Amino acid sequence: MKKISILGILAILVIVAEFAYAMIAGWDNVKSGFLDGYNSVRVHSGTPQPEYSGAFDKVCVEVKPLETVQVDSLTNRFVNKQVPYQVESIKTVFVPTIWSSIVNFFAMFAVIPFFVGIYCLIRLLVSISKREVFTADNVARLRFFTYSCVTLYSLMALHSWLNHIEAVKQVALSGYEVVTSCETDFTSMVIIILFTEIFAAGVKIKEEQDLTI
Repeated sequence: MKKISILGILAILVIVAEFAYAMIAGWDNVKSGFLDGYNSVRVHSGTPQPEYSGAFDKVCVEVKPLETVQVDSLTNRFVNKQVPYQVESIKTVFVPTIWSSIVNFFAMFAVIPFFVGIYCLIRLLVSISKREVFTADNVARLRFFTYSCVTLYSLMALHSWLNHIEAVKQVALSGYEVVTSCETDFTSMVIIILFTEIFAAGVKIKEEQDLTI
């Protein structure tokens, strides 16, 4: 039981830390470095550029060079020769659609059930430490935690996908083709749901056996 409690605490710390890091990193990236870089281009390039405003959002998209374009080169200081290189991704701004804003709105509210799910996971670990494992309350707690995480993750993935689709329509880079490359892995979510329902089925079987006895 102690091993399960320790692993559970570590899992909670990792989940909360990753979520907090993603939120802080995203906020700092938007408010500081990216906007400073964008405005510095406007100042030093000598060409008029539109001012960045709240109507824009940032996105990182993949690009691939066109076959008719000559591959760029750079200097390899070890061999002192020019070697080819190509850009595979760029970070830029675009105007998000209303659908992206709607999904983002619901994702903000989905954060509340997510933290409630963290609380349910803590209660689950406390219950397990008391040797109360196969109970209906633990099934409800585990299900709430699982599906709150899946809901938030799905909304964030949908928001990212909508942003990439719209960015491909708006962004153009000379000599390159902007491609849709929003990679979302739902494998871990499916596995979590699977084990949650297996646990629920195990509890139900135990209850039926207890009634039979």
